[in-house]
Amino acid sequence: MFFRIKKVKGKEYAYLVENEWGKKGSRQRVKGYIGRAYRFNLNDNIEFMQFKNIQDIGKYVDDNSFRKIICDLVEWELSRHNVDRNMFSVDLDVMKVRQNKKKAVMIINDGFFCDNTLSNLVNLKLNNNEEEGYLFARAFVEAGIKVPQEIFVALFGKLYKTGHQL
Repeated sequence: MFFRIKKVKGKEYAYLVENEWGKKGSRQRVKGYIGRAYRFNLNDNIEFMQFKNIQDIGKYVDDNSFRKIICDLVEWELSRHNVDRNMFSVDLDVMKVRQNKKKAVMIINDGFFCDNTLSNLVNLKLNNNEEEGYLFARAFVEAGIKVPQEIFVALFGKLYKTGHQL
């Protein structure tokens, strides 16, 4: 499945789409409406956190829950793209991205930050398989969150070692 953007009267809307093969070849089937799409460009390339060394990163990852780290990364990414927090709300408890109480999709870093990608990221299950690092990275990319490499490695290492489900 993938996202498709449609323009209607000059406004963009996102849909979840799936390819299906039939007698006449490939056809796209809309699986669901995701929300109105809003594009944001990187405006402020600030660092995630001011870590002095790799040990500080390890301590940060060890001392915080996965959800807390995801929340910090989301807040960082939204601030880097100057997303107006009075217009847009992100609720990690219920996996919702809204603009004035309506479903919204934020297109950032070539990803689609929305209910679906947020839920996929937070609810990803790891089964102690090294190849799942790819799925873990893909969840961040699809959500448009550019995780600093050191944070990603430390976070995946923590989850992989403990066999933890996100």
